[in-house]
Amino acid sequence: MRLMFPPLSFPPSRHKGGALQMRERRTAQVMMIFGIVLALVELYVVIANLWQLS
Repeated sequence: MRLMFPPLSFPPSRHKGGALQMRERRTAQVMMIFGIVLALVELYVVIANLWQLS
């Protein structure tokens, strides 16, 4: 006797709703903007310290 099993998928695929996808996209955009602002502040601090040393 041979049993047939459907192929397993890990993680299980779920259909995401439109609202959830929009929230994830907005969160990703906010995180990218925050990263850019953080990098600019860090660059400003480094340049200010180098300028004070000279």
